[in-house]
Amino acid sequence: MVPFFLLVLNIILLAISWIMLVYAYPRLPADIPLWLALGGDNFLYPKSLLIFLYPLGETLFNLLFLKLARVKLFSKQWKSSLDKTPPSPAQSKERLRIEFAFLAMIFFNLIFIHVERSLILVAHRVEKGVNPFYFLMLFLVLLMLIPYYRIREIAERKQWLIKSKKRKK
Repeated sequence: MVPFFLLVLNIILLAISWIMLVYAYPRLPADIPLWLALGGDNFLYPKSLLIFLYPLGETLFNLLFLKLARVKLFSKQWKSSLDKTPPSPAQSKERLRIEFAFLAMIFFNLIFIHVERSLILVAHRVEKGVNPFYFLMLFLVLLMLIPYYRIREIAERKQWLIKSKKRKK
């Protein structure tokens, strides 16, 4: 059930990204930034549909990330997660991998949304660029997911061994 919930959250974040830019585009000034310079000197270009490359890139990135993480959206894993039977070690490992991929995607989506939000605010001359603290925190949490995944993997493996020993007795 957890992977399905995380999938729904990712879809919501992706929809927010598209809705935010579709809503903001008609209200943008005539000159907008198409990327954010780290030094704070943003170059402004005439308003164009190129700004929609950000949510499009986010969508393609999500699909590519799912493909590389070998997540099959319509597999037996989704059906077996609704059953009350305990999963096998292989199913448990696959479920953990899917969960990890969706958690990582949430933070990638938040990074894309933050960049798009910053572009909109720079266009309106409300901000000078990306909030470095927020951006850094998203990356740090993303990096912390790696040891989290490994710890969960080891814990589930030990739990499976304990359950199999109890069954043998």
